[in-house]
Amino acid sequence: MDNSKKSNVTELATLTFARLIINMTRRFPYAFLPEISRQLGVSLDSVQNVMAFNAGVGVGSPLLGPIGERYGHKRVMMGMFVLMALTSLLGALAPQFALFAGVMIAFGVVKMVFDPATSAYIASHVPYERRGTAIGVTELSWAGSLLVAAPIVGFLLGESGLQSVFLMLVVASLLALGAVYRFLPADHPSGDDIPRSITPLATWRALRSDPVTFGALAYALLLVTANEIFFINYSAYMEATFGLALTALGTVTIVVAVAEVCGEFAVIGLADRFGKRRVALIGAGISSVGYVVLPIFSFSLPLTLVMIFLIFVTLESAIVSSLPLFTEILPDARAIMMSSYVGAESFGRLLGGVVGGWLFVTLSNFGAVSAIAMVIAVCAWFLLWRFVHEKKVTAP
Repeated sequence: MDNSKKSNVTELATLTFARLIINMTRRFPYAFLPEISRQLGVSLDSVQNVMAFNAGVGVGSPLLGPIGERYGHKRVMMGMFVLMALTSLLGALAPQFALFAGVMIAFGVVKMVFDPATSAYIASHVPYERRGTAIGVTELSWAGSLLVAAPIVGFLLGESGLQSVFLMLVVASLLALGAVYRFLPADHPSGDDIPRSITPLATWRALRSDPVTFGALAYALLLVTANEIFFINYSAYMEATFGLALTALGTVTIVVAVAEVCGEFAVIGLADRFGKRRVALIGAGISSVGYVVLPIFSFSLPLTLVMIFLIFVTLESAIVSSLPLFTEILPDARAIMMSSYVGAESFGRLLGGVVGGWLFVTLSNFGAVSAIAMVIAVCAWFLLWRFVHEKKVTAP
């Protein structure tokens, strides 16, 4: 292996490890929300609301995400790990709800800024012809963070409480900070290359410069909204239809995580070879139909689990394979484009969560809710098909 390829592998491994640590802050609480609420002495819905804020913070990504264009993406990533370490240390001081809420919201800010910086860094260092594979590899950190965090956090919560979890995150963030500092080359602009401060008006002007951006962002928003409408209600459907206990529902969550890993490997193996857009369209199409098909299998738990697996493996393929497409929409302002993508996705999660809960209460029919999710997802598919096209980029 020549030095340049070895360097690329090292950088990709570093970014994947770094994102795994960042994603742990988002994913570790979900499997343990009841236990966390008991240790904090608050109601379950209070902790759930904090997690909603944690995800919803990403709506502000277009305001802070583009700072990587001015200060350098590596510097931004390092700064986010410093913030993560400090806030984790704060959370370790005492098991108090106010501290927990503040730390989780800070974690939301960290992820909101870190993710666009990572995508922009990859786009700047990896040719488009290999970018699907590169982004697919780093996206393994999403499912991987759940698989890694769940057993560690479960053990720490049971043995020594929530404070030990935050201490673990302090150590993890410092390890990731050291890895980014050691293995990623500097990319900050200097001299005349330093852009002016990126204001909301400048971000809007950059987005307006290419109308394709709005089709791409609407696709991301609607695709995530549709899935959130489905995802926020599926556990209640599974429990009511099949009488599943809490532990069995946990097993279903593992099915989702495994499906996400398979979807990411599908992008790694297929996106660069057959086309990122093609893989995204196939994934979005199959997952959208899957929403309305799943309730048909209410007579069989195994078939329902197979359908859940199919929905999430194709959805993950649709999301991950679209990322390299989006990195080439505004090649001179990638951090702006990718932070806007994070904002659209975050708003989709908020919108889907609110609308999904309301629809389920109002309609009392999971099949009808799934049909609405399918219609929204099909609209997302149409937007990608109509407005976003594969760009041919000459490798350097």
